[in-house]
Amino acid sequence: MNESGFSPKSLDKVINDVILSIQSGQEEIFNISENVLKECELILQEIEKFKAKVLVVIKETEKLTKEEKESRQKLFLVSKNIGEYSENDIRKAYNEAKDKQVQLLLKREEEQNLIRERNQLEIRLKKNYEIVEQAESLMSKMKSVMDFLVSDLVDLGKTISNLEDKTQIGMKIIKAQEEERRRIARDIHDGPAQNIASLVIKTEIVEKLLKRGNIHIEDELKDIKTQLRAVLKEIRGIMYDLRPISLDEVGLIPTIERMAADMSYEKNIAIEIKKISDYPIFNSLNKLIVYRIVQESLNNIIKHSGAKNVVIRMDVRQDSINGSVSDDGKGFDADSFMEAKDKSFGLSSMKERAEIAHGSITIKSVVGKGTKIMFSIPNEEEPNE
Repeated sequence: MNESGFSPKSLDKVINDVILSIQSGQEEIFNISENVLKECELILQEIEKFKAKVLVVIKETEKLTKEEKESRQKLFLVSKNIGEYSENDIRKAYNEAKDKQVQLLLKREEEQNLIRERNQLEIRLKKNYEIVEQAESLMSKMKSVMDFLVSDLVDLGKTISNLEDKTQIGMKIIKAQEEERRRIARDIHDGPAQNIASLVIKTEIVEKLLKRGNIHIEDELKDIKTQLRAVLKEIRGIMYDLRPISLDEVGLIPTIERMAADMSYEKNIAIEIKKISDYPIFNSLNKLIVYRIVQESLNNIIKHSGAKNVVIRMDVRQDSINGSVSDDGKGFDADSFMEAKDKSFGLSSMKERAEIAHGSITIKSVVGKGTKIMFSIPNEEEPNE
């Protein structure tokens, strides 16, 4: 978790909530679309019923139109020859014509109402189909948006997680640097500083002896010379740990050979170096990074592996610096060990160094069968400042 209290876990919760919200919206739109489609089916059935009713009414209207026409003709005939018909016949003809006319008007009104209702249903059907089409379009767009968001949010989560990991590694590197400074200060205090203080005292003694004409001055001078050589050796050792001068003077592989020889002698472990090729390295930073990776690998082997034999393989090509450090130690579960970040700082720092040089590191280890660390760093020109 960073200083703001925000962590990748809380980001994952936010991402999941956003995804669930979008998915819920998709489901709601889908349900609305399904309901509208069902309503469309019902409307289609109603329209078919209305069509059948309209056809029946049209036929009835046609029949009534014919009957109404006949009743009017009959009424006209009766009216024209009114003297030939009784009052009852005249009334009957008039009532029949009037009834047919009313029936025809009602039937036509019924036909218009049916047609109007059918048209309204067709309008509803059209609008519902438009809703379904819009819903499908919206669902398609939401899917695209969700795919985009899921991809980007997950990438964002990974990026923040990686940044947090790198921040932790950076803090550990700073801590390691401070520890290294304290170690150097302690080495100087316990070694050269103490010896130099002793030499100052001895020079004062020699000075007094000179004044007295003491014959033991030569012995004191020899002792001072021996201590000066020891101080010089200690200072050179400290300087070599900081940055081996031989990296620039004789190159990477000879410097690794010297380091391996010193460790082999001091720790009683067999270290073999296999040089495949030794193309010149022009980038001093990459040269130092490879040296530190090999150095850290050997330190881890000596501290943790219990190995008796180590093989360092170096293959420096025109475009890349490739190598591996293998041992016959006790090995470990590389995956679970790398997940335990507090325990894997040495390995993590090697990976971090490789990433700085745009390179890569692969760690293979089997419990009881040893470990192999493989690395590849670009062999590129020194960047212009």
